[in-house]
Amino acid sequence: MSARGRNGTADSPQAGAVPGDPTNAAQSGAGRADAEAAEAAEAAWRRLDPRIIAVTSTGSGLLIITAAVIMWWRDAPWWLHAAVLPPLLCFPVYEWWRWLKTTYRLTPERIELRTGVLVRSHRSIPRHRVRSVDVSANPLRRIFGLSTVKVGTGHRAGSADNAVLTLDALSHRDAETLRQDLVRRTAVEEDQDTIGRIDWKWLRYAPLSSWAAFLGLSAVGGTYEVLDTVGADPDAVLIPQLFSWLSRADLLPVIVLGLLGLVVVGACGATGLYVEMWWDFRLLREPNGALRATRGLFVTRSVTLEEERLRGMEIAEPLLLRWGGGAYTYAVASGTGSAEEEISSYVTSAMLPPAPLAEAHRVAAAVLREEEDPTASVRLVPHTRHALLRRLRWAFFTGTGLGGLLVLLGVLLTDVLIHIGWTTALVAYAAGALFARDAARSLGHGVTGRYLVTRHGSVKRRTIALRRDGVIGWNVTQWAWQRRSGLCTLTATTAGGRGAYDVKDVLMPEGLRFADESVPTLLDPFVTRGQDRTGTGP
Repeated sequence: MSARGRNGTADSPQAGAVPGDPTNAAQSGAGRADAEAAEAAEAAWRRLDPRIIAVTSTGSGLLIITAAVIMWWRDAPWWLHAAVLPPLLCFPVYEWWRWLKTTYRLTPERIELRTGVLVRSHRSIPRHRVRSVDVSANPLRRIFGLSTVKVGTGHRAGSADNAVLTLDALSHRDAETLRQDLVRRTAVEEDQDTIGRIDWKWLRYAPLSSWAAFLGLSAVGGTYEVLDTVGADPDAVLIPQLFSWLSRADLLPVIVLGLLGLVVVGACGATGLYVEMWWDFRLLREPNGALRATRGLFVTRSVTLEEERLRGMEIAEPLLLRWGGGAYTYAVASGTGSAEEEISSYVTSAMLPPAPLAEAHRVAAAVLREEEDPTASVRLVPHTRHALLRRLRWAFFTGTGLGGLLVLLGVLLTDVLIHIGWTTALVAYAAGALFARDAARSLGHGVTGRYLVTRHGSVKRRTIALRRDGVIGWNVTQWAWQRRSGLCTLTATTAGGRGAYDVKDVLMPEGLRFADESVPTLLDPFVTRGQDRTGTGP
């Protein structure tokens, strides 16, 4: 007699099971076997794309061949030419062995990577710890159809062994599939909401970047190195001729034209860098809440941040860019790293290229899902004149130190340095006073809605809006030179961005009130509240 459930049918899901029934046992065993097989298939170890062997061998080969050409040009001895051949033959073998020893897998709980030829390593990141996914491809990898995927956990580089897990050779399709799996996205691009995209009118902000001066000076150094490499020997020929010509020329026009040339070269280089970095930039919000920024001309990059990791936004205005009415826009989120690290911030936290300030505020508000950007809508509380006096003192000490050092050297060496010293001191006093005033005027703090806002800086003014529920602690620091004025530096700690954001040179009582208003009860274990005269007040 067959066993039946409450509804009287033997094949019902609610049907009872008779212990020892071979049919039920077989079905149960088959179900478990299928589940185990599916889990094993999903967690199978996979190798990287084998085309990486050709990519790395080609890159290494080009470097070695370039070195051989330079040695031939410089008439290097035969044994140096012979030394080029073994690496040229060994690199493909090594890359094949490294590819063979590198495997990865994605399970429902974690992503794992096993790699190493001489030293083996096995790295593992729980999927719930993934904070960002960066997909990039340099020109050589793009030729071969490969991408590099970097999975970030939110730790700073060097602070944890598993800060970033890198898969340096996946096909474009596999890289995009892995990205979607890690951030749990399945939507197609047509379903995505575009928050911002590049406007080439913003190209005017490229020369206002700090990269312009760096690239201008780098051009001079690069030219010297190239001439030295090809055997022109600039130390023995070109530089003596240059000094000989300068001794006969009028120095003022030469200096002006030289500085102008550096500015033009730097501006052109910064413009080219802007185009390469921000080509086809788009900031998208995927249906399930992830923010994805795509950009790049030669090196393409796609960065994905989960919206639930967002802790706020930062508007950064370097001095030249501020004079031009522009700003950077950064996300304060777990896994983005420090906005101080310019290259790192471009990789993970940049939400917009250098753009007009109004557009930066619009994008910041859209990212935060607010009607207005908190950094623009709040009325900041200015800091007292004690903050200005402190900065003026620093300007005075700096100018006196620089000028005094040069005057001292002039007494010991030559009278020319004495005049340079007092001139330098006067210039430092004037410039320091202007920067001190601007820095003091930039200071401010306030609370608006769900956010606390702090602003500081002159050479690079930063305005940061932090979610109040994301602040996990306060640090109150009072240096010896702050105590006489009753000032302190209040630091909000949060699990995102730089991890710590300052309210600089605020009066101690005002800073504590601000901290208590921003995150009530967080300071209660550390603050003794005064009472009124009746003993009933807080």
